[in-house]
Amino acid sequence: MHGLNGLRGKTGSAGRRYVVVSAAGGLLAAAALGAPAAAASTGPAVTCTYTVESAWQGGFTADIKITNNGPTAINGWTLHWTFGEYTSDIVAWQSILSAPDGVHATATNMSYNATIPSGYSTLLGWNGRSFSTSVPTDLSVNGTAC
Repeated sequence: MHGLNGLRGKTGSAGRRYVVVSAAGGLLAAAALGAPAAAASTGPAVTCTYTVESAWQGGFTADIKITNNGPTAINGWTLHWTFGEYTSDIVAWQSILSAPDGVHATATNMSYNATIPSGYSTLLGWNGRSFSTSVPTDLSVNGTAC
């Protein structure tokens, strides 16, 4: 895949390309007067799966699945990413998506999918015109990398 900067995508059914990029939750440690550090988290709070559903000369269809792995619901979400190439004529579903400069994209929830309960996902997608279908590596939900 083009533009993954070291990440490896996978090919699923029907030749779909996807990559799972997860939050930088990592392990948080705390020390207390000589006590060993303890892990506060075992995984990312949010994961995002970016899938190129189809591509043709000059355009593509893609979607992003946002999964809440945290202990509480996400109440309202904003997803940010950077397209690898200028992208125009975006038609989105399941979100309000804008990319005013054709590169930096922002998607916000609709009223009916604003809440993502713990352990659940929501999916949004779009069609766009671009010469590249590179997968962004800078996805974030509400400021948390995913």
